[in-house]
Amino acid sequence: MFYLPGLIYSWPIDFLLKGIKNTVARFIFQLQLYPALDICSGTGKQCHLIGMHNQKIIGLDRDLKMIQYASSKYPHLPFICADAAEIPLKKTCFKGIIISYSLHDKSPELRKKILAEAKRLLASDGKLILVDFEQPWNKLSHLARFFTYLIERMASREHFKNGRQFLKQGGLEPFIKQNGLVEIERLNIPLGCSSIVVARFA
Repeated sequence: MFYLPGLIYSWPIDFLLKGIKNTVARFIFQLQLYPALDICSGTGKQCHLIGMHNQKIIGLDRDLKMIQYASSKYPHLPFICADAAEIPLKKTCFKGIIISYSLHDKSPELRKKILAEAKRLLASDGKLILVDFEQPWNKLSHLARFFTYLIERMASREHFKNGRQFLKQGGLEPFIKQNGLVEIERLNIPLGCSSIVVARFA
């Protein structure tokens, strides 16, 4: 299926995030966090990296054409078109939920709604894997922040505004602390000025 935004995300964005997506998949495998749900799954690449090992993973995105694009690329995987703030699935049905670079671009109110849905859907022993931007902490992350700023600047006005607000509040680390989450494991990514965090609800 031809879908220009899907092609743009597949290249170069999926390519640039390949290492991060592989690390997220590794956390899913090591901690046995399946069945899993990838919220705002985009092109479906993350789902593919998990599903190719025959683990149960569902991708969810509100963009119908993106869902169709992902389904055409990975027809063996299930994808759902739905709003991340109102997910039509029963509660406590997932051991793992992935939210990757899908918080910073949302409004503060929508971030809380997405997190509330994640809490509803997670099993009692389930865990979140969150990936998003942080405030720079060393020279390499400062350099990466400059390039990510340029990329974010090309996004929609609302996306950029929300992203700036997210970073003004400190990025992913304070977001986790302010929303009743407990970090279990963290991997900082200087080249992306980002972090991968495994967390649970307190």
